[in-house]
Amino acid sequence: MRLALDEQIFAVQAYGGISRDFVEQIRVMQRDTGLDVELTPIRAPIVNEFVLQDPRLVEELQVRRAGGPYGALTQYWSRRRRSELVDVVHNTFYLPRGLGDYPGAKRVATIHDMIPELMPKSRRKLDLLTRKASYVRASDHIICVSESTRADLLRVYPDIRVPVTIAYPGVSTEFTPLAPRLEGIPDPYLLHVGNRGGYKDGAALITAFLLIASSFPELTLLLVGGGPLTTQERKLIEQSGVDDHRIVQISLPDHLMPSAYAHASVTVFPSRYEGFGLPAVEAMACGSPLVLAQTSSLPEVGGEAAAYFTPGDERMLADVLFEILKDERQHSEMASQGLARAKAFTWDAYAHANVDAYNQVLR
Repeated sequence: MRLALDEQIFAVQAYGGISRDFVEQIRVMQRDTGLDVELTPIRAPIVNEFVLQDPRLVEELQVRRAGGPYGALTQYWSRRRRSELVDVVHNTFYLPRGLGDYPGAKRVATIHDMIPELMPKSRRKLDLLTRKASYVRASDHIICVSESTRADLLRVYPDIRVPVTIAYPGVSTEFTPLAPRLEGIPDPYLLHVGNRGGYKDGAALITAFLLIASSFPELTLLLVGGGPLTTQERKLIEQSGVDDHRIVQISLPDHLMPSAYAHASVTVFPSRYEGFGLPAVEAMACGSPLVLAQTSSLPEVGGEAAAYFTPGDERMLADVLFEILKDERQHSEMASQGLARAKAFTWDAYAHANVDAYNQVLR
């Protein structure tokens, strides 16, 4: 079949989960000729580093580095509409003009989450430009990244009459317990990855850490990504009386993330909502015991391998962390269960699920 992916997500996202999903799918299609997919080149300026740092992808997609997202989007909105003959177009995001390309092709859209619809206060500027509802209505097939997202989609749009299937994202092979230790990072440490504000609820984790800090005087809370500590976070730490050097915020390049996970005493994902939650799978694949908020897709991802707490319940989170840190047997069992659980999430399975959707819509 002839497949087109548009440049939307690659023009707006230098790094991030949505673009990673599409990049990993393309890589599987490159090496698995049995899928019988001919990918139409994107031929556009982009900012996505997952693509730009891979010469094979640059060559196949015929892309070039844009000066920045503004330039890439300007080119996207001003270029001529694509009219090549393709069988299926899989739109990578929901910007207004994307539905005008590839007339006559069957349309597939992936819904990664329903956060802007269910949590309007969380909307970013980019969300205000999107037309997700239009893509939902125009699609011949919709793919969701979890059963939780599928249920939320059908709750918001109960009149959907096209197939809605699931394609779980995977975890890359570099995420392994054998990743080397990070230099200059205090050990032992609890780990949090990504943004902490709003529904991500990083404050719940910081508060829980402060509650158990005196019981584990050598323990550090390591915050990777998400920007420097905010004024509110610093005030919370100052009021607790805990040495602020025990809460460390750093940024790491993508290739060092396996090391961060592999040597964490526990990885915590306190988010109140996730469409999938890729860091949870990455942590399990690296053998890190995992604690999740019991909400949305997270129990679907962590299964019985993770420990859970009620979203926003800082005392319960502190108690769960205390038990894991005190019980070496539980710590070891959770690491083993996580490694086994992570094997259920592969990029090959993700790509095959997407291609199955394409074949289904053509039938």
